Amino acid sequence: MAEDMLIRNMAITTIDSYTYHVDRIAKYFGKEPEDIGPEQIRTFQLWMIQEKKCSWSAFNQAVCGLRFLYTFTLPREWVVQMIPFGNRPKKLPVVLGQSEVHRLIEL
Repeated sequence: MAEDMLIRNMAITTIDSYTYHVDRIAKYFGKEPEDIGPEQIRTFQLWMIQEKKCSWSAFNQAVCGLRFLYTFTLPREWVVQMIPFGNRPKKLPVVLGQSEVHRLIEL
């Protein structure tokens, strides 16, 4: 997998991140990546969200690593449809009250 990423001129940090997450899922199930299927990947994703409470960027790095693995290194037809990305929750912007605006202007 790392060699496939080097051939595509991917950054070393990306290679490290993707291989870390693929290794993590392999250790989680105690199996080689080629023996892991879509249902196990879903279980791993739920574990990352519910138990590990990882950030959405870490979650999406794991997804990208798995998608790369199952698209280029160990091609599988189910990969793109079965490994969804996580969406970051949308945050509303902070709105100042009238008194706060007046204090800012006075400074």
